[in-house]
Amino acid sequence: MLPASAVAYLVPPPIEVPLASRRLGEAGTVWLRVRVGRDGLPQQIALHRSSGFERLDRQALDAMQRARFKPQVEDGVPIEWVVVAPLQYDLN
Repeated sequence: MLPASAVAYLVPPPIEVPLASRRLGEAGTVWLRVRVGRDGLPQQIALHRSSGFERLDRQALDAMQRARFKPQVEDGVPIEWVVVAPLQYDLN
């Protein structure tokens, strides 16, 4: 598993606080466990640690589906890899 600091996005996940969450003051960090394919596309995404708000967790899962990662290479060959990535939801 790679540390989150070793991950580079080609297309970052589009983090958008849902309108209902804004109104209710819901904010926090969602931690997702992501298996990334050799092509840099998310293959499997699971909730690792909840923000405590179901709406934010659902948005994070959807956003990560649209992310694109810089492929990781080992000995010149692209590899599959796993990372636990944080997505931060702020109200400001």
